[in-house]
Amino acid sequence: MTGQVQVTRAGSIAQITFDNQDKRNAMTLAMWQQLGQAIRSLEFEDGVRAILLRGAGPDAFVSGADISELDPELHGNHADQTYEGATKHALDAIRISTKPTIAMIHGFCFGAGVAIATACDLRYASDDAKFSIPAANLGFGYAVHLVADLLAVVGTARAKEMLIAARRYDAHEAEAIGLVHKVFATAEFEDQVLDLACNISEHAPLTMRAAKVAIAALCEHKPSSATQDADRAVLSCFNSQDAVEGRAAFAEKRKPSFTGQ
Repeated sequence: MTGQVQVTRAGSIAQITFDNQDKRNAMTLAMWQQLGQAIRSLEFEDGVRAILLRGAGPDAFVSGADISELDPELHGNHADQTYEGATKHALDAIRISTKPTIAMIHGFCFGAGVAIATACDLRYASDDAKFSIPAANLGFGYAVHLVADLLAVVGTARAKEMLIAARRYDAHEAEAIGLVHKVFATAEFEDQVLDLACNISEHAPLTMRAAKVAIAALCEHKPSSATQDADRAVLSCFNSQDAVEGRAAFAEKRKPSFTGQ
């Protein structure tokens, strides 16, 4: 089997690495399935406070989908449906994760790479990163759930440009349109993003979870029950041990130590 999704842990940070270097980390069906399983498993690990997604090797975050797996002559007439189902399952796992998800993007970030990145909460890029959604050049459709993520990140005008013009963006152009939050020089990229991830992992988990629930409820126009869930998540923060610890740390002028309780 070519391509795999590897999971490692360092302290409170879990790193998910896309490793299919012969194809610039293009996503295979098996990799999509592994990604979904990895994200769901990490949900149950209390020691994991942040999830970092990255590509193996020097060339790419994820260069797209392994389109050879979508050939009906080789894989059957329903290959695209199987692949799309696995893709949506994995991306849904990223979207609903209660833990902060961070895309650490270098090199090629095309198609499926953009889909994974826009499903994440935060996106940081090295200055050698390149972005594109080339579906219009391949004759493929871009699923509605993928368009929704893209639209939420870059807005209508830029989403149309990315999908219709299928142009390539360098890292600084991607930052200018809001596709990534910040660009770092390649030499310091990994250290900077790991520092950011470490800082995030030290924040109050219940507060970050409540923020994600509220944003999802508002941006996705979910029913009132979803906003009620967000309100309950906020209330749980105020009633938590972490809130007591946060106030005590502030009064004592020290760094808080949050437990997620």
